[in-house]
Amino acid sequence: MQDVLFAGIDLAWGNRKPSGVALLRLEGDTVAEVCPARLEQTDEAIAAAIAQADTGQTLVIAVDAPLVVPNLTGERPVEREMRRRFARYHAGCHPANRRILGEPPRGERLCRVLAQQLNAHVVVAPPVRAPCRVVFEVYPHAAMVALFSLPRILEYKARAGRSLSYRREQMQEYVRLLHQLQQPALNVPCWLCELPETSAALKRLEDRLDALFCAWLAARAWLAGGEALGDMCSGSIWLPADRL
Repeated sequence: MQDVLFAGIDLAWGNRKPSGVALLRLEGDTVAEVCPARLEQTDEAIAAAIAQADTGQTLVIAVDAPLVVPNLTGERPVEREMRRRFARYHAGCHPANRRILGEPPRGERLCRVLAQQLNAHVVVAPPVRAPCRVVFEVYPHAAMVALFSLPRILEYKARAGRSLSYRREQMQEYVRLLHQLQQPALNVPCWLCELPETSAALKRLEDRLDALFCAWLAARAWLAGGEALGDMCSGSIWLPADRL
């Protein structure tokens, strides 16, 4: 098996909040962290974090953020399709347009940096088990619903009416499901053994955890393929095609 680095990025919409970055390598039938998932502030810092582990061979990066946003207003066709499929599970996507996201959108700016510094370019989906250096868009909520046939999303993010204790319970379920991942299995890191007691610390953990799951989605896409909704011109989102 060739040397492949899988990266996951839980991208903040602006530069004021940190983004989660996770890196995984394949070890037999398992993927394990290269280093503990971390938080980075800028696009350049995100690229630098990946570059530290990059061998110059195959690099597969999955990003939870809109990467191709040609529309000034409204939403992309892929968001309409995601809403049609996943709204019943509360996993529809927020509308993405340049008026909401800014000019240019953060995802596009990041992809320019990844292309310049890492020679990784945006695709709808990575080629299965083939050498590549690519970046593609994912949506963890919908991916987890699809993988585990969940009746609705896990509600671990801070929202009105969600208590800290409830969010911790939902995050514990998230970690439990990570232990069930297959093709590849995930060597769940020890930093997920105990959940923090404060909302601020839980948010920091959430960003790292989502990045870790994005990195696993990168590995799943490269090893087993999946389904890509949308296209390169209007924007796309990759989903795992098979349930676990």
